[in-house]
Amino acid sequence: MPMPVAPLFVRVALPRAPGMMASILLAVAMLACTGRADSDTNERLAELEATVESLEESLEAVEDENAELRDEVTNLRGERDGVADGDEQADPGAAERLDDLDSRLAAIEVLAALVQEAIARADDPSSDGDDAPSPIGGSVEERTARLVEDSGREVHYLDHPDREDSAVLVTPRVFVAGETPLIVSLHGYGGDSAYQAAYVPLHERVNTDGFALLLPNGTRDGEGNRFWNPADDCCDGGKSGEDDVAYLEDLVEAARDVRDFGPIYFFGYSNGGFMSYHMACKGMPGLRAVASLAGTSYVEDSSCQGAPPVSVLHIHGTADGTIRFDGDEHEFEDGENAFYVGAREMVARWARRAGCEWPTEPQTVASLDLDGYVPGSETQVSRLTSGCAEGVTIELWTGVGSSHGPGYGDTFVDALLNWLLSRD
Repeated sequence: MPMPVAPLFVRVALPRAPGMMASILLAVAMLACTGRADSDTNERLAELEATVESLEESLEAVEDENAELRDEVTNLRGERDGVADGDEQADPGAAERLDDLDSRLAAIEVLAALVQEAIARADDPSSDGDDAPSPIGGSVEERTARLVEDSGREVHYLDHPDREDSAVLVTPRVFVAGETPLIVSLHGYGGDSAYQAAYVPLHERVNTDGFALLLPNGTRDGEGNRFWNPADDCCDGGKSGEDDVAYLEDLVEAARDVRDFGPIYFFGYSNGGFMSYHMACKGMPGLRAVASLAGTSYVEDSSCQGAPPVSVLHIHGTADGTIRFDGDEHEFEDGENAFYVGAREMVARWARRAGCEWPTEPQTVASLDLDGYVPGSETQVSRLTSGCAEGVTIELWTGVGSSHGPGYGDTFVDALLNWLLSRD
């Protein structure tokens, strides 16, 4: 039976303030036309200065709305907890509004990152070439490349005959044939490779940590949102049944034509996390480890039968209202069903595939302060290595109080890369 996908993944919504969006779009259009300042042309310099001013005002508006949304999220979480505790005065619609606000917060964070990048480029108009693509305007591969380009980083475009968008491959300055690893980073539903790079900027560590990065794009559904197909047969709701396993395998092979990579790692956010697990299910050659943020797998698991053992890092917030920490099996108003398992069941599944058993009450081996939206060391680390297949680690990072779009920064990127690149 085809597994429904449409209800499962976050739909990224842009900020709703029309004046703010108009300001951002105007500034982006100006930046795309200006490109860089010409010292001999005062008019172009004035336009560039106006662009920076407009973008800075837009970013300030984004940050103001984000602060207001965080306050509302805090209040709504209190109301939701009141419902759970039997408080008759609590607002029963709080949970639904909280889900919507979580999605808006995640989208605003990504937008703010893109605007900050545009400001930085406009403030330092020394990039080579008058035809350099805008960091926000242009095609998705141009936007992605603009985010990751810097001195010492080499960018390659990988084309595929069945896809309209090119994938962006970033290679490090120092490369060891047959050893330098490749990380494939997959965006969530409604996002793209530029959003993924802005939210989790792995590209910033390509040279310092010695790995290559592949940033691909999913296909569009009937509403124009990009998505991944993490199922053997798919889909309803205007989505197409693209074979994304074959597509991603083809991209990795195309990347190997550029350089002779060593081990392969997948990292995915939300829908991209679902797809990363699906790649592991299909036993992709050379795949050493999978890390998933706020993404899981279907309850129906036949597509994963016979999957080889692989190291798994599952990262999930207990306050995630989009892909719930404990999973979800219920019928929506339109009659479609959601079938995905919770965080604990995911690590238990992959532990069994590795020949070990995830404990009923796992021990917390570390506490990490990763989410800037949640005070204290909110992320509890549980780990299983004993009895597992050689070299396999199964790990769960539980973000106590973290939502679907945690406020991650450099500390999270450090921890994620340390985990991925330490899998032997």
